[in-house]
This record gives sequence, structure tokens and C-alpha cells, in this order.
Amino acid sequence: MKKPPTARDAAFEALARWRAAGHRRAEVILDQVLGRAGLEPRDRRLASELTYGVIRNLINLDHVLSQFIKPSKKPASPEIIDILRLAVYQVLYLDRVPAHAAVNEAVGLAKTTAGRGAGGFVNAVMRSLIRGKGAISYPDPEKSLAGYLAVKYSYPGWLAKRWVGRYGAAEAKELMEAGNSVPPLTLRANTLKTNRDSLIEKIKAGGIECEAARYAPDGITINSHTPVPEIPGYREGLFAVQDEAAQLVSLLLSKKPFPLQYPPIPEGEDTGWGDIRILDVAAAPGGKSAHIAAISGGLSPIASLDIGLDKLWRLKENTNRLGIRSVMPVRADISKALPVKRVFGAALLDAPCSALGVIRRRPEIKYARSEDDIARISRLQALMLKNVSETIKPGGVIVYSVCSTEPEEGEEVVDAFLASNRDFIKDDPVSYLPPIARSLVDETGYMRTYPHRHGLDGFFAARMVRI
Repeated sequence: MKKPPTARDAAFEALARWRAAGHRRAEVILDQVLGRAGLEPRDRRLASELTYGVIRNLINLDHVLSQFIKPSKKPASPEIIDILRLAVYQVLYLDRVPAHAAVNEAVGLAKTTAGRGAGGFVNAVMRSLIRGKGAISYPDPEKSLAGYLAVKYSYPGWLAKRWVGRYGAAEAKELMEAGNSVPPLTLRANTLKTNRDSLIEKIKAGGIECEAARYAPDGITINSHTPVPEIPGYREGLFAVQDEAAQLVSLLLSKKPFPLQYPPIPEGEDTGWGDIRILDVAAAPGGKSAHIAAISGGLSPIASLDIGLDKLWRLKENTNRLGIRSVMPVRADISKALPVKRVFGAALLDAPCSALGVIRRRPEIKYARSEDDIARISRLQALMLKNVSETIKPGGVIVYSVCSTEPEEGEEVVDAFLASNRDFIKDDPVSYLPPIARSLVDETGYMRTYPHRHGLDGFFAARMVRI
């Protein structure tokens, strides 16, 4: 009789499939593996922690292993290396997992995968590592501080060098550590159906620990490991999953200063929206479109553009669950000029970017990006911003945002756009944010958030008005 899969079996399968996929789509792959494995919740959490733990610390783990694997004419297979990575991660990073248990599981998995000889090899490497882990060496920080940080915290050398040059060694280290941390699960109360306080009560009544988020006025932080569909209010569409930084970006599109006035809106009162048409570009999976619909009280039609049909179907599923009817999915490539001119009163361009601000949610992005990507992506962002601007009426607003910490994708794109488009001006976003979040706007008039400074995803956002 075949034994049921364990958490380590699931993590091993996920890593193998992730490797075969070119180190991409980790979240999708892990969800698929866990969906088939039939694990108990505790084992699902462990499988997830092991998978993401290895991905977050991949460079470090391989550096450590290189000190305990003897050179051989026949190198270990990728499958055996994955098994060793899992075992080393448990020994070095998980205090609650006994070393002997990690080794025994690794040896058994190696035997099942590649035979008795592979099991003996894994056992020898792990026993040697446990004996010698106190003598593990790293690059000399005196010779290359960026090189040391790159290996210690598993970041590509070019990015470590870039961040040390910009922030200094101490803050670069903090940013890397924050990128390797497990991010909180943050919800946004769907104010077309409920409010934050009521939703918090409902979630707590379901036995789930949660609290009001610090910066976002509708944000809720979940303090337990609960699958999203099991959180009270999910099926009724009472919330969306959205980081606080992303929630703050949408607020910058508001027509009136904070605080927002949510439905029910007194009859005859001016909401500021009227019949304004809104454009949301690169909108899938629809989190910001849904938030814009809530901000506008569901009164304004929103054209939510994306290039992929599968992405638009997901957007439609998400907005349907939230009970939103004002969002219209539109397939379009915004890298090409749109066939409409000056028809929208507001637009959000959450542009495709390097995603270096969301490494804590997508750790594989560290390995998927190169420095050349930033220059290439910034050219696309500039083109998209120009094309979006042509659809905006006089007096209309553009909010430009990226989930990146890199200036080439943020202020450099916006500054260049404003310099060549004199009919647009930078608008101070401070008054559109709740008081506690106004410190996130810097002296240049741009909103920036960082995981190590604020506990938020790394975002840049600018508000511009056509005069």
C-alpha cells in the first residue's frame, strides 16, 4: 500500500516543478501540488514554508552545500540537490524541526527517488553539515560587502550592489531581510457591502485573529494561517485580498480629499464623481478596479484593460464575487495608442514592472530579473504612460504606480513624462491619504512604501492632473 504524501514530499514535488518551469510560477505550482496532496492544514503550512523557504534562501543554501559536497566526476542530480536544499533549510532555519528528523526524511526521499546509493550520499552530506555548520564560511565583507550580502541573504550580485550603493550597507541588509520575510495576509473590506469594523467582528466571530491595518482605512490584517476561502465573508464578497500599499495607491485617484464618503450617500449630495468615466490599465486580477469602484460608490463606469483573456476572465470572476457591476473588462494592448482621446476623467496605470518591491510575496522574482530588465521595462512604462495620458480630459487625473523600489521605474518615468507634457502637472497626493499615511509622501511629492521601513510592499505612486 502506497504511503500518503508528507509535507516534505509535496515541497519536493513543488520545487521540482518550479525548477522545470524555469524558476517561475511558484505560487501557482504550489497551489496545484497542495490541491492534489490532500494534506492536513498543519502539513499544508509546513509544505508551503519549506517550498518558499528554499526559494527565498536558494543562493545561501547552494553556497552552504558547496562546502560539504565533495567534487565528483558525476555531480548530484537536480532532484538530489532539491532534497538536500530542503534538508539544509530545515537544519539551518527551522528550530522546531529536529535535525535527525530532517535528515531521516531526506534520506528516505532520496532512496525513493534515486535508490539506496543516493540515500547514502544524502546521509553523508547532511551528517557532515551538521557536524561542521559552525564553520560555514561566507565571502569576506571587507573585500566585498555587496558580495557578502548577496550570498548571505540570497540576492543576485547586481541587485545587492545596487541597493548597497543607494541605501548604504545597513539599510540594504534590512531591505533584504524584509524581502525574505513572510508577508502578512491583508484584506480590504468591500465598502459597497460592509465596513471594516463590521467585517472585523464577523471574522473574529469565526475564530480568526485579525486587526485593523495600520495605514489603509479599509485594511484588515489576518493574524492566523487560514486559507482565504475559509475566512468569513469571502463567499459573500465582503472583502478582497490586497496589500495596504496597493490600497493606498487607489485612494490617490479619489475626487475629494480624505476621508472618503462611502455609500449610502445622502440623496442629492455631490459625491464629486458624477458621470466620470474611469480607466484602469493593466487591471488584472482586478483588485484596484474593485477598490476604485468602491471609492466611487459604484457610480462611475470603469474600463479595466488588460492584454490577456485569461487575466480578464479572472478579473471578471473577482469583481463578480464582490458584487461589482460598474467594471467592464476590455482586452487592449496599452503599449499601442488607444482609439479614444480625452474621454476619461480619471485613470490608474499600475504599470508592469520589475516587481522588486514585492519580493517577500514573490521571492522567485529575485532570480528572474536582471539589471537590463529595469531599463527595458522603464521604456515600456514611459510608452504606456504617454498612451494613457492621451485619453484624459482636461481636469482629469492620472495615478501612475509600480510595485518596484527602483527609481528608473518610478520618479524617472514620471519626471520625464512631465518634462515633455506641459499640460500635465504633478498633484500633491497628501490630502487623499489618511493622516497616518501622509508621511509616506516624500519631499518630491511622490508616495513611496518599503517593506523594511513600513511593513508594506514596496510601491511608488504619483498623482498627475491635466490642466
